Amino acid sequence: MDSLPTSSMQHISYWEFFQQYYKPLLQDLDILLKCMETTISVDETAQALALTKETVESIMTAEKIDHIDQKGFWSIVLQGNSQLCGLLQREYLCGSPTLYSPEHIAYIHSLQLEHITQIFEANGYTEVPAQNLGDVLSQIYVFIMQ
Repeated sequence: MDSLPTSSMQHISYWEFFQQYYKPLLQDLDILLKCMETTISVDETAQALALTKETVESIMTAEKIDHIDQKGFWSIVLQGNSQLCGLLQREYLCGSPTLYSPEHIAYIHSLQLEHITQIFEANGYTEVPAQNLGDVLSQIYVFIMQ
């Protein structure tokens, strides 16, 4: 009898997950945007935003973008459907705050508000500066498949 492949689940903090998954993508995105002279290719855009080439082309058609400059790039981010685009969209919609409320953190990171509120109450926080987000996010645990 054949056995089904088993996958391993790992229990890590959301901060660890963020550092492993999003941080490299955000760093690459930052470098790409800082080095962007005029335009970038569809392939570069797709790779940077974890989108397919077809998705980028579809967004370009719908948004009437004929070349990808800074403005076009951010239009693609705001229409993209990858996890990275979703995170950036939610951050943008919150106005990229410098101080984060429990509502901001829960919304931007798609976490349960109840858990974030409990962490805030337990630590006496009312708001958290951006540089201290890791303090809160390291107290939330998630399961990831390996």
